[in-house]
Amino acid sequence: MIFNRIDPSPELSRIIKEFWIYENPSNSPEIQKIIPDGFSEIIIHYGDPYRINLTGLWELQSRLLFSNQISTFFHLENTGTSAMIGMKLFPEAGHRLFNLDMSDFTDRVVDLEEFLNDESSISKLTSEEYSTAERIKTLEQWVKDRISTKSDNIKKIEIVTDLIFEANGMIEIQSLAEVVEISIRQLERLFKKINGTTIKFFARIVRFNYIFHLMKNKELTWIQVALKSGYFDQSHFIKNFKEFTGEEPTNYGFDEQTLANFFLNK
Repeated sequence: MIFNRIDPSPELSRIIKEFWIYENPSNSPEIQKIIPDGFSEIIIHYGDPYRINLTGLWELQSRLLFSNQISTFFHLENTGTSAMIGMKLFPEAGHRLFNLDMSDFTDRVVDLEEFLNDESSISKLTSEEYSTAERIKTLEQWVKDRISTKSDNIKKIEIVTDLIFEANGMIEIQSLAEVVEISIRQLERLFKKINGTTIKFFARIVRFNYIFHLMKNKELTWIQVALKSGYFDQSHFIKNFKEFTGEEPTNYGFDEQTLANFFLNK
């Protein structure tokens, strides 16, 4: 089993958060839970495709995927050996790549072929013959060729997103609106179109993710983790954790080698 992260080229470091690789030669069916982390992704399977259960029904996925913001956990199951590369994108990148209202793609994992207009540079990467370096080079060039110019609105949302990440989700909308000098209403409208979720919900995802960082400190109690991650009481902390994972924090396997932990344990 291989888990690996690779940094993008410096000039793309505010568009691409990272590349990740997951390979597992075992073809035994295994159900994996995926948990929201606040980023969108392009995923290329060069192994066997996966099945996804996002809405209560199992469906066979394409081998070339785009996933925008996800609001709660969902499940994946391999149909054979696993081999995939993911390009984790900053939240504004999907809008810049496809020039679409990202709120239409929240809680969806879609076939990327729908957006490609017969472009072949990405589609061919599902073939096993390419190396990781070749896949990354092709993906980066595709992003460079396709990404739109950063508009003033994009710049504003990028600033807001960075502030939310820096504050680990613990920041008021009023403060964000004051920094970018637009009204709260206008900011909320722009954010949902470009990011896919509301500011409040995105901040909740980021704050939830911060729990995984805090859990690296084994000396912290649950109450301390709850307070440091911005929850005023333990019941609210447990409710929020269960909403995003389907489990109570005391039952969650933070040290298990899973896809969810690979993505959340930065």
